[in-house]
Amino acid sequence: MPDFVYTAKSPNGKTVNGTRYADSEVGLVSLLRKENLVVLSVTPAAAASKPSRAARGKVKVRDLAILCRQLATMLEAGLPVLESLDGIGDQIENETLGHILAQVTADIEAGSTLSQALGKHDAVFSMLFVSMVRAGEESGALPKVLARLADYLEARDALARKIRSASAYPLFIAGFFIVAVAGIMLFLIPQFESIFESFALDLPQLTKVLIAISRFVGRNLVFELILIAGGGYAFWKWKDTASGKRKLDEILLRLPMFGKLILKAAVARFSRTLGTLLENGVTVIAALEIVGETSGNDIIKEEVQKVSVGVVNGSTISEKLAESPVFPKMVVSMVAAGEGSGNLPQMLTKVSEFYTREVDSAISALTSMIEPALIVGLGAIVTVVVLAIYLPIFQMATGIQ
Repeated sequence: MPDFVYTAKSPNGKTVNGTRYADSEVGLVSLLRKENLVVLSVTPAAAASKPSRAARGKVKVRDLAILCRQLATMLEAGLPVLESLDGIGDQIENETLGHILAQVTADIEAGSTLSQALGKHDAVFSMLFVSMVRAGEESGALPKVLARLADYLEARDALARKIRSASAYPLFIAGFFIVAVAGIMLFLIPQFESIFESFALDLPQLTKVLIAISRFVGRNLVFELILIAGGGYAFWKWKDTASGKRKLDEILLRLPMFGKLILKAAVARFSRTLGTLLENGVTVIAALEIVGETSGNDIIKEEVQKVSVGVVNGSTISEKLAESPVFPKMVVSMVAAGEGSGNLPQMLTKVSEFYTREVDSAISALTSMIEPALIVGLGAIVTVVVLAIYLPIFQMATGIQ
């Protein structure tokens, strides 16, 4: 049996780290839950020294959604799991996913269940994915669970695409802005500087400042490029550390305009994930563990872990959410209403739909604000440059007259 490195929290909130032998990641999670531990992470011990082929390959969320949809359709039609996987594996476009499905098929033929076989490839199939498949197997409703999982993955992919699409144009404008300013400083201003020197003009102050900036940028270009590259590399390494990632996530949530958008997207993901898991038979504790790991933000993850520990100690989800400074009051009220009526999964779905619409509105508002601001900024710089260039030219024309 392979060994796994795990991190968990005890009922009193103490962090527990260790190494255990288990058949799979899912099996270890089950063992730890029996010991009243809230699992935070489980990683194969050998993963740090030798990453698997699946870890090196790229499998998109959209690929997993298509896989779930196809598998659900084939199982609903009455085909066995092995035959369904064989049929999907022959048509799969992603080579990494196709290779993994072949290994999953081999494991099932050797006696493993689908969830156990998927759990061996945690670089591709998350705890959420494996837990839902296991719940579907145990309840005998695997096709329906896979269809719901496909809906969840498609919704998650759609939300991510909206955010990327909304940020693409402002990033393009910002990039063009930087290139234009660099071109003006490195090429345009030096050309006019030589012309002005040949006429020995007493230049206006605006022109002198612009020429001084252009000289500084040009003379220190190599140093500036090294500084930018070094700073980018240092930032990349820093954000990959545990403390760096947490600090960056904290900063992102506090940004003036983008912070609210990030929080709304995180709440939408939290609600959709938790609702989907509970609706498909996953226990509350296990669902909260998975939600924390898939939150994508360390601050949100810490708050969800506090909720999980509180539930283990007898609190309700809404009571612990009310103590969190992150989750909005509307979410707390909706969760409390869901717990009181026994319709928590449905209520969480409504929360997710509401915040998804809020994200759409926030994206539209940000896009409408950022684009004009960048254009106005570029126009202002061009105006300053034109004035700095043409003021000496007007002086030259006056002198000639």
